[in-house]
Amino acid sequence: MAGDRSTNRYSAAVLYSLAAEQDTEIEDDLARYQKRLRDLKSRISAQSKKNFLLERDVRYLDSRIALLIQNRMALDEREEVREHLEEVDEQAGDHLDDRRMQQYANLFFLLQSEPRHIASLCRLVSLTEIDTLLQTVMFTLYGNQYESREEHLLLTMFQGVLSAQFETATEFGSLLRANTPVSRMMTTYTRRGPGQSYLKSVLAERINSLIEHQDLNLEINPLKVYEQMYDQIVEETGTAPADMPRSISPEQAASHTDVQNIIAPRLTMLMEIASSFLLTIIDSIDSVPYGIRWICKQIRSLTRRKYPEATDYAICSLIGGFFFLRFINPAIVTPQAYMLIESLPASAKHPRRTLTLIAKMLQNLANKPSYAKETYMMSLNPFVESNKQRINQFLNQLCEVGDFYDSLEMDQYMALSKKDLQISITLNELYNTQSLLSQHLDVLARNDKQHLRILLDELGPVPAQVPRKENRTIELPLYSRWEMPIQDITTALMAENNLTQNDIIYMETKSIFVQLIRSIPQLSDKRPLNLPAVAERAATAKDATLVRKGIKVQEMLRELEELKLVDRKDGYKFITEEVTGELTHLGNLKEKVILESRSLDAVFKTICDHNNYLRSQLEQYKAYLQNVRQTSGAQKGKTGGVGVVSVDGKDKKVVKTQALGPYKYTHAQFEKDGIIVDSNVPDNRRANIYFQLTSPTPGTFLIALHYKGRERAILEMDLKLDDLLEKQNDKVAVLDLEYVSLSVTKVLALLTKIFQRKGR
Repeated sequence: MAGDRSTNRYSAAVLYSLAAEQDTEIEDDLARYQKRLRDLKSRISAQSKKNFLLERDVRYLDSRIALLIQNRMALDEREEVREHLEEVDEQAGDHLDDRRMQQYANLFFLLQSEPRHIASLCRLVSLTEIDTLLQTVMFTLYGNQYESREEHLLLTMFQGVLSAQFETATEFGSLLRANTPVSRMMTTYTRRGPGQSYLKSVLAERINSLIEHQDLNLEINPLKVYEQMYDQIVEETGTAPADMPRSISPEQAASHTDVQNIIAPRLTMLMEIASSFLLTIIDSIDSVPYGIRWICKQIRSLTRRKYPEATDYAICSLIGGFFFLRFINPAIVTPQAYMLIESLPASAKHPRRTLTLIAKMLQNLANKPSYAKETYMMSLNPFVESNKQRINQFLNQLCEVGDFYDSLEMDQYMALSKKDLQISITLNELYNTQSLLSQHLDVLARNDKQHLRILLDELGPVPAQVPRKENRTIELPLYSRWEMPIQDITTALMAENNLTQNDIIYMETKSIFVQLIRSIPQLSDKRPLNLPAVAERAATAKDATLVRKGIKVQEMLRELEELKLVDRKDGYKFITEEVTGELTHLGNLKEKVILESRSLDAVFKTICDHNNYLRSQLEQYKAYLQNVRQTSGAQKGKTGGVGVVSVDGKDKKVVKTQALGPYKYTHAQFEKDGIIVDSNVPDNRRANIYFQLTSPTPGTFLIALHYKGRERAILEMDLKLDDLLEKQNDKVAVLDLEYVSLSVTKVLALLTKIFQRKGR
C-alpha cells in the first residue's frame, strides 16, 4: 500500500509541477519561449493539414488532367476539375446554430477521448473513403501534432486498429503488406510534422550530395545496360554495330561480357552508397519520432502474441515493412515531394534511378527480399547478407520505448480542467464523419444506451456535402455531455489517487512558490531561497494576482507548519529543496524549449516551402486549363457566338461553344460493331430501339436510349471523358445502361471517332 501511495503522490506532484510550469499568467523568459513554441507547433499542425489537402488536390488533378492530355478531344475542363481549383469562401456555407454546435461538440469530444470508435470505423470504411476520414483523424481530431494528449490518444487508436488487424489475419505473409485502410493510415501518420522533420534532418544531405553527380550512371539491369551501350555506339559511330543485334533477351544481356564488365564496378559503388544511407539511418535512432517507434513496438508485441513461433527475423521483416516501406523509402524515391531537395533537375535521370535502387536495397534488407520479378537484384545479395544482423538489431532497438498510459491519464485530467479544448474542422469533415459513423452504427454501437448512438440519434439525418467553395472552417469547442469539466482538479486527484488533504496542500504550496519566484525576476537568482520572504514580497506587491497568491501561500505555509509537515526552525528545509529542484528543472527546460524552437523553425520553413511547391503545381494546372479554354474557343469560333465577361475588372471577349450532335445509331448497328455487350431488350422490339449521342460541352457526352414513336428518351446517361478514360485504365469493361450493357473501350473509341474530327 505504501508503494502505491508513493506512486500516486508522485503522479499528483508531476501534475502540480505541470500546472506551475505552464501558468499562463507568468511572463518570465521561459513563459515567453513556451508561448512561442506553442504558437509554432500550432502553425506547423495547421500548415501540415493544408499541405495534406493540397497534396490530395494535386494527386486528383494530376490523374484527371493526365487522362485528358492523352485524348485530344477534351478541350475544356469540366465542373468537377474547376471546383478543385476554387478557393474556399469562409463566409459562405452553412451556419450551425447553437444547438447543432453543442451536438457536434459532444460527438467529437467523445470521438477524440475514446479512440476505440475511430479505430473500429477505420477498419469498416472502404479504400475510397479512407483518405477523407484520415484527413479528419490525423489533421483535425488529433491535429495538434506536438500536444502529448492528442498524440497519445491517436496512438491508442492505432493500437486498436493494429490489434484488430492481427486478430483477423489468416496468414503471416499478408500482414500489413496489402494496400488497405490500415496501411494507408500508417503511411498518413508518417506524413505528420515530426516524421517530416526527421526525414529532412536524416536524409536531405545524403540525397543532395548524390544528385550533384548527375552523370553517375549506376544502372545494373543487364537489358538496360545493353540497350544504353548499343545506343551509345550508334551515337558515336552513326551506324548500328554489326556484331550486336538491336533486341536480345534479358538472359542474353546478362551473359554478355561487356555488360558484365560495366555492371561489376557499379555493384560495388551501389553497395557503398546504400551502406552510407543505412549507417546514417541507424545512427539516427534517437531522433526517430516517439510515435513511429511506438507503432514499431506494437507490431513486435502483437506479432509475438499472435505468432509465438515466429522468428526474430520474421518479426523484424514486419517492423521493417512499416519503417522502410511506409516511411523511409517513399522519401528516398521522391525526395522533392518530401521537400528534401529544392528540385530534381530534368537531366537527373541517373540519380533518380540510383535512389530507386537504394530504396529497393533497403527494402530487401529490411523486409525479406523477393527477387522473383527482378533477378538482377540478386547481384546485390552481399549487401543484404552482410547487414542482416545489423538491421535486425536496429529494428529491435526501435521498439525499445516506454509506454505513455500513466501520462495520458494526467493529460486527460488537464484537458477536462480546461475550458478551451477545441478543434478546427470544416463543414464537410463534420458531415462526412457523421455519415460514416451513421452507416456503420450497428457495428459501432449496438446498444441503444451507448453514448455514440445517443449522440448520432440526436443529430438526426446527415446533411449533404457542401460545394467546395462553401466548405468553410469552424472552431468547434469540445466538451462531454456526461463528464463535467473538473474545475477543482484536487477533488479528482484525491478521489482517484487516494491522497489526503495534507498531500494536496503541500503540493499546491510548492507549486505556488515556484510560480511566485518565476513572476518576480529579482527573486529568481537568489540562493538559498527564503520562502517566507518570497511570500511577503508577493503579498505586498502592486500586482493584484501576486498579492492574492502571496497571502494564500502564507496561510498554507502556516497550515503546513501546524500539521508538522514543514518546520520554521530548519528554514523549511525539505519544501525549500523541492522548490529549488523545480526551479533548476525549469532552467534546464528553458534551454530545451529554445533548442526545440530552433529545430521546429526549420520544420515550419520546410512545410511552408512544400506548400509553395504544391501551390505552384496547382497554378500550372490552372494555366493549362486556361490555355485549353482559349484553344477551345478559337477552334469553336466558327460555330459559337461571342460574349463578354469581366476578368480582373476588364472586359474580355469569350467564344461560346455549341453542342455537337445528336448522332443516331440503331440497336443493330451497336450490336454489329460490338458496342453492345449484353442486351435485355426483347428481340421483337430491338428494331424500334436507337441511341443518340450528343456532346453538350467539350469533354462531356450524353448517351440517350430512345424508342421509336416516343418523344422523350427512355434513359439518358451523362458521361465525362476522363471518367471513361479512368474506367478503361482501371480495367472496368462494361457501362451499364439498365436495358443494355456497353463496352467501355468501344464507346470511348466511337466518341473519339465522332467528336474528335469535330474538334471535341
